[in-house]
Amino acid sequence: MATTSTVSNELGHYAGLLTLELDPQRSAPAGVPPAPLGVTAATALAGHLAKDLDRILGGIGHLGLILPGALYDQTEILRPGFPLVGALAELYGGSSRGPAFTPQLVALGTDRGFFPVAAIHPLRRPGSGPLLLLPFCFVGQRDDIARLARVMEDILLQSGEVSQATREAVRQAFGLDMLNLSFATIGDLCALLRVQLESNELLPLWELLEHAWFERSGVRSIVLDHGNRFLATDDHVHTLFYTFDDWAQFGPGRALPVSELGNGYRRWVRIQRQYTLALEAYGLHVRWVLANPRLETTLAAADGETALAALREIPCLSGDYLVESIFQNDSENPERQLLITHQADPELGTLAYTVTSLDASGQLLRLEHQYPLRPEGLNVIIERLIQRCADQGAERRVLHPGRLLYSEIGRSLRAATEADLPKPAERTH
Repeated sequence: MATTSTVSNELGHYAGLLTLELDPQRSAPAGVPPAPLGVTAATALAGHLAKDLDRILGGIGHLGLILPGALYDQTEILRPGFPLVGALAELYGGSSRGPAFTPQLVALGTDRGFFPVAAIHPLRRPGSGPLLLLPFCFVGQRDDIARLARVMEDILLQSGEVSQATREAVRQAFGLDMLNLSFATIGDLCALLRVQLESNELLPLWELLEHAWFERSGVRSIVLDHGNRFLATDDHVHTLFYTFDDWAQFGPGRALPVSELGNGYRRWVRIQRQYTLALEAYGLHVRWVLANPRLETTLAAADGETALAALREIPCLSGDYLVESIFQNDSENPERQLLITHQADPELGTLAYTVTSLDASGQLLRLEHQYPLRPEGLNVIIERLIQRCADQGAERRVLHPGRLLYSEIGRSLRAATEADLPKPAERTH
């Protein structure tokens, strides 16, 4: 991780981490990390860490050191530009009592349960384990920081053994059962995540994350085997959203045989959700653009910069869901019945709702597909359909075929019929 200026033009900073690997047998999977330490406890813990680091790195008396008495998950550390590290460096600069650089140990604690500086306040999200991190940041003359960075990257993870005194101090301070406690750099943490993602065939996801975290210039363009497309620049990622009809007719599924459309679209959705959730968790802003045939043709022959320009010409999708209108009758008759097909997959859950509305005579008024763009969109769709029926006094019936239904002739989603529903003995409860 490159050094950056702080306090003055002659100073730089470099960060490291104390990594806590929790015992999954003794830690609740949905548990939250402990609250930040009070001032006294944070100061005591900082003293133990400083002694260990002084021993491991061959002397740090000429450097400043700042650390919060708090634990974070890796998504709070690995974000574009590493803002938590930058905030620590700025706080160290603010603690200086004069224009000249004076090395000091700064421990950040709070007796109110939270840090007043939002940039360093831990989110304490449920399920943050099993790896929690305590960051620390060295501050010093640029040449000293450059030498320190080389040493840290060479030996901190391999030779940075945590003392027994520090282990006991961490255990008592946070009240956690730990399998392992070790020092590492942010570079080490990145390398570990890369190995994990690569072993799960997610190396392109790593490339997008790295591009944003280290603020690489230009556009990083990724097109996956199943047609998922992501373009990263700065801390934004643009990606295409396909309804099933668009995906099957002119999108990545256009060349697939009809019999493979269902499985193909499910694969595309699985990857899209996986990448989107991960990108957002690590601090990137995902911008959805609705696909269209002209855009599809443009992107097929475009380089990264040209593709990004084409995507930016189209307004991004807003909100948590998308309504694809297939048919609308000009009749002004009120809706009296809504037949709702739950287009779902056992693994992925809801893919879409196909909504057919009829008037009092059974005439078709509207046919539409409603897609959740985010997890929150599912509840929004349900609530809006319930309210729509209540407003018009319409009967609502929801059909659960337990799979994705589509027309083989039109390569498009279709509503369920009684014949599509599982037999009573087959239905799950």
